[in-house]
Amino acid sequence: MPHVVCSIFYKEFFKTRLGMVLLLGGNALFMGWLWLDIRRLFLLDHPEIVWYRVMDLGQIPYMPLTFLPAICGCIFCCFQFLPEMRDERLRISLHLPCAMPVLILSHLLYGLTFLSLLFALNALALILISHAYFPPDAVRLALQTTAPWFLAGLYAYLCMTCCLLEPRPRARLLGLLLGGGLCAPLLIRTAPGSLAPCLPAFLLLMPLLVIGLLLPALHYRHRRTE
Repeated sequence: MPHVVCSIFYKEFFKTRLGMVLLLGGNALFMGWLWLDIRRLFLLDHPEIVWYRVMDLGQIPYMPLTFLPAICGCIFCCFQFLPEMRDERLRISLHLPCAMPVLILSHLLYGLTFLSLLFALNALALILISHAYFPPDAVRLALQTTAPWFLAGLYAYLCMTCCLLEPRPRARLLGLLLGGGLCAPLLIRTAPGSLAPCLPAFLLLMPLLVIGLLLPALHYRHRRTE
């Protein structure tokens, strides 16, 4: 079992290395731009005024980060699974002497691991930016505010995977609706940090969604189109 997972990870790394580099570079540029934008706020106004706007009025200076994780999740899913769907590579892999759940879950684990590391780097950059310009409480508030956005990125990846694997048009539409239903509450604009208490409930849904992706893979393998 471990050598199968390692082999799949190596194959996925070789296949997605360009996408990984592009996403890492793009996110680094975005966080650099975000740092410059926040720095500009302190050049235009006194620190006390900026702190009042952020801590008391709830004006989030890192709001442009909202949809970045979801976009990254969808892009990486395309880098990972579109080559597999071309020429039906994944269908051939599903007929190898390897249990289908192990194969599919290893692919998903690879994608979730990379995205989690990518989002962790973004969170680290946000911590450093917040620590440099804001009081300590603002660092905690920044993490509580952006954590739902990063979680939405993981859900966007899983739901996009469902749409790519599922051969039935109606089921693809269901995957899109599921993705919207899971991501919309996490991306909705609310008071900073107000969604943090709901995160454990959303996290509990992720293992169920991961396991549920075995069904589209089964449909794809046997071409159950009706």
